[in-house]
Amino acid sequence: MKIRQDFVTNSSSTSFIISMKDDLNKERFLKDIGVEEPSPMSRIFEELYEAVEENKQDIIKYMKESRTTYSTVAEFLQEEHYDEETIKIVERLLAEGRKVYYGELRSAGYSAAEVYFCSESFLICEDNLYFNGKIGGW
Repeated sequence: MKIRQDFVTNSSSTSFIISMKDDLNKERFLKDIGVEEPSPMSRIFEELYEAVEENKQDIIKYMKESRTTYSTVAEFLQEEHYDEETIKIVERLLAEGRKVYYGELRSAGYSAAEVYFCSESFLICEDNLYFNGKIGGW
């Protein structure tokens, strides 16, 4: 029998889509997600923002740079297993001239927040913030 003694990992990821009415920055993100004052929970959302910032890419640019060529945002999002409602929302946000970002949170991430939100489904659909992490790779 062989016993492996070094580090073994089975990492996974969760895709996310994020769009803010104004430019995406930490102060606005925290306010729009509901963190308005420093608290014991503030740090987890700051780390979430940092993970998003590190892993996000403009969705149009991401589509162009991906290995497979997609002709529409809808085609790309269907391939990524997003539902029709999400696709319509993303198309509307883009039509409104908003920046829409796509990325992944990883279970092997650098912060506890990234690891936690990678394993959870979440959806924030407000006027100022759309943040969809409903699709997981688990």
